[in-house]
Amino acid sequence: MISRILVVDDEENIRFTFDSFLSDEGYTVTTASSLQEGKKLLQEQEFDLIFLDILLGRESGLEILREVREKGLQTPVVMITGAPEVETAAEAVRYGAFDYIPKPIMQENLLRVARLALDHKKLLVENETFKMRLEALFRCAREGIFITDNELKVAEVNEAAKEIFGCDDSIVGKRLDELGSDGSYATLAKFNDMIKARFEGEIYRLEGVSPTGDNRILSLSASPLTTHEGVDYGYVLIIRDEGEVSAVA
Repeated sequence: MISRILVVDDEENIRFTFDSFLSDEGYTVTTASSLQEGKKLLQEQEFDLIFLDILLGRESGLEILREVREKGLQTPVVMITGAPEVETAAEAVRYGAFDYIPKPIMQENLLRVARLALDHKKLLVENETFKMRLEALFRCAREGIFITDNELKVAEVNEAAKEIFGCDDSIVGKRLDELGSDGSYATLAKFNDMIKARFEGEIYRLEGVSPTGDNRILSLSASPLTTHEGVDYGYVLIIRDEGEVSAVA
């Protein structure tokens, strides 16, 4: 898909330069000569990247930057600046601009920044898509899932786990060994012991008590959440209700 780029600058020669360099590279370029025209285009169309002059006559391009961020758009914004405005451009980066590009515009630098910004947006979109898919799996999984931090405090729990143990979101923030040792929570105490024994990935079958008092067989496993550096920062616990003890035996 061809990337769509918006250029907002009140200088005609700058708009022409951006349009020429970026169009030759295969991008679809739309230009605006004023703050209001730029805002109108943002309301009417979607863009993959915005190049935005800091000074638009007597108005500030930062207004568009703020609007993009307030709407939660993932569109990267690159500020266009003259030498006297470099300090303002650096401030704009702190407020969420992806980068800034100084005048006079050099083709090689412009295309480099455009590629970096578009790659950044692509990564953001991919991460968001991946996150949504994981959340869907987490919500819809038939197995109970607990996610804990490195101190074994519950960070998240899905609906299936709530049904298995008769719990709700009030357990979030509590350690597994703080949940009690009676009824359905007793099995969670065994989870705590299993994790401390470092039995990651192995599947265990335990007898537990359901919220209605029935004795049931639960299979469970635990795996660590690990950083790229190999440091554990939490655990994923997966529980399957195998049925009543009498039915399984």
